[in-house]
This record gives sequence, structure tokens and C-alpha cells, in this order.
Amino acid sequence: MDDEFCRERARTVRALAEQADPLVKRRLLQLASHYERRITRPSDIRGSQAAAVSRPLEGACGQEVEQSTERADPDPQ
Repeated sequence: MDDEFCRERARTVRALAEQADPLVKRRLLQLASHYERRITRPSDIRGSQAAAVSRPLEGACGQEVEQSTERADPDPQ
């Protein structure tokens, strides 16, 4: 579904919820939040960035570089 459809549907469902009894209102608001979760947001970019970070690093020659989990000693003697 495209973003505009989801926005419109969420708006419509929220408008219906304003006029509904408490039980139906709660369900309609849940439905509206379902549509809102489907809208593409800039925060979705973070998910793809996280995936990029989890990929192996590549060196200058395109060779895979092992990422160290050890921390450098701040006070080497």
C-alpha cells in the first residue's frame, strides 16, 4: 500500500473513533495505528543503516577486514 492511502485511511478511522463507543473506539484507534506503522518514515532509514553497519568491513583493496571487538588500552606502558 502506498503512504498516501495509509495516511488517509488512518485519518478516516480516527474520525470514526471519535464518534464510537469506548470498546469500538479502542479497536478503531488500534487499526489507525496499524495504518500509521505502514507509512514510510525517515526513521526507517535507521534500520537500513543498522544493516549496513552489521555487514563486514572492506579494506582499500576490497578485501574483507575483520572488525575487532577489543578496546585499545588507553594507558599503554
